Amino acid sequence: MPPASSLGSELKSHDWSHFGLPQRDVTLRTGFVPSVAVLALAFIGLFFGVTQYCELGGNAMEQVGLYYKYLVDVNVMVWIGFGFLMTFMRRYGYGAVALNYFASTLMFLAAIPMLGATQQVFWNERHSKIQIDMALLIDCAFCAASGMIAFGAIIGKATPTQLTWLLFFQVPLYALNQHLVIHTFKALDMGGTIVIHLFGAYYGLAASLMISRNQPLHGLDNPKNTGAYLNDLFSMIGTIFLFIYWPSFNGALAAVSAGDLADASDAAKAAQFLCIVNTLLSLLGAGLAVFATSAAVGGRFNMVHIQNSTLAGGVAMGAACTLSLTPGGALVVGCAAGVISTLGYQYITPLLDRTIRLGDTCGVHNLHGIPAVVGTLVAGLAALGQEPDFLNYSTGRQQLGYQVLAGVVTMGIAIAGGLLAGAFVAWFNPRGDDPMSAVELFDDGPWWEHQHTEPLPIAASIHAANLSAHGKMGGGCSSQQQQQHRASMGQLVINTAHAHTHDGGYPHAGTGTPAGTVFITCTSAAAGTAAAACLNDDPNTPARRTQSHTSQAAALGLQQLHQRGVRQQQQQQQQQQHGYRHSLEQANVVVGMNAAAAYTAPGHVVEIN
Repeated sequence: MPPASSLGSELKSHDWSHFGLPQRDVTLRTGFVPSVAVLALAFIGLFFGVTQYCELGGNAMEQVGLYYKYLVDVNVMVWIGFGFLMTFMRRYGYGAVALNYFASTLMFLAAIPMLGATQQVFWNERHSKIQIDMALLIDCAFCAASGMIAFGAIIGKATPTQLTWLLFFQVPLYALNQHLVIHTFKALDMGGTIVIHLFGAYYGLAASLMISRNQPLHGLDNPKNTGAYLNDLFSMIGTIFLFIYWPSFNGALAAVSAGDLADASDAAKAAQFLCIVNTLLSLLGAGLAVFATSAAVGGRFNMVHIQNSTLAGGVAMGAACTLSLTPGGALVVGCAAGVISTLGYQYITPLLDRTIRLGDTCGVHNLHGIPAVVGTLVAGLAALGQEPDFLNYSTGRQQLGYQVLAGVVTMGIAIAGGLLAGAFVAWFNPRGDDPMSAVELFDDGPWWEHQHTEPLPIAASIHAANLSAHGKMGGGCSSQQQQQHRASMGQLVINTAHAHTHDGGYPHAGTGTPAGTVFITCTSAAAGTAAAACLNDDPNTPARRTQSHTSQAAALGLQQLHQRGVRQQQQQQQQQQHGYRHSLEQANVVVGMNAAAAYTAPGHVVEIN
């Protein structure tokens, strides 16, 4: 092995932040690019073969007047509102905005033939070809919104390829569920409380549970799953856009055309007005309630609550927005939704993260899931006091029963579909690509040009290993491996990779693991042996002469890391916070920290001399 100085001179120009991590440029070229190409070709064929524009002329002009403004408003919510709302994570701003853009585009295009088929070909109008009109395009934007809600549950934890297929699979299920809710059950749902929010939330949560079940640090315990000052400001931009345009979202399809106006009931004529006013009052009520509740439960305002729960009033009013509620009733619905959503972020999210490792990144359960359940019940209960013209059934009791049925069926389809789709994208890996490691989660570094993967603190790496030791990530470990995990003061535990079995292993911190024990992962058995040899400073060890730059760099990084931990602990902590990227010595430490943060099967224990 060449001396450290010559090795440093040879490799100092490398981007050290990616050493010890999978080559994600290969993953994108061999997984993401072919996936998008296949889908694009399929869309082109379908658009040529089964779609056509609606009747042109006066009808087209009327549609633009009725719907185009609302289509723009809904698109602003989907592409700007949801995108910027998810920028709260300090290391995932590119992914939040740009992948939201990509995924919304994908789902919008997929929804045109699929929603068009369910609405116009298989049932209802029985056209021979799908007619693309403004109302269908708004419905497709609603489908994309449902997908971005699901995206909020898995953001930062899925590869772009997994995200592509997971959201594509959501579209046919969305189309089927929409038909059941609107046409079969005839539920009240003009604003999409059931079809959009309830379905999107639980599809995403179920998929997140399957994708994350073998990922360490995929929830609140990951140091990157946190906000920062500027990130929270950008996220508030998304919140304000969503607040402004939410009344348009709920009332986009409630307009009555001039040709139908003469035969329309008073309830139909008032529907769009009621959608806008009821939604706005509900949002205003939620805003007041959330600020008060956030201060009450935490002593100070919490930006997570303000960014998200203030919008719960729009979700809860989506099903009941066409009903003739009183202004006070709309305000009460918003206040209740805001309080419930805030309490969910404060108490339910940590509970689910701790007990079932749900890993709800954006808290969609609290912003969309629970408020949608509330909104479904609100519409059914409010229907008991409404005139029949405002309902889809002759009595309010019937309407209430079908509201509940629609909600239950939607949750069943969403959860079952999310579990199946999540299991499939997590399992289907024909090229054998490495799963995302802890250091790659919630980070733009693996996927974006000129971005670096930020190392995790060593404490987080040890926590990931402790999860492995107690079987919280699944898998298995031999008794011989368990015997090799006995650690003493000053020992370094080096993992060897690619045997992703995680039961048994490291001692739990506080129950036998001494202070100073560091858990490390190298990318192969040879790399681990080389790192151990370098740390033992044994020139006669054959592995010391390995030509693997990765293992040599990892060994140097681990050595630097240990020395700094012994001699300059306070200085090391400060440097960890700001990153080790300003010198070759600091770059080597980055490699060591990456190795410590990665999560694979345990290997052997090596004493540090």
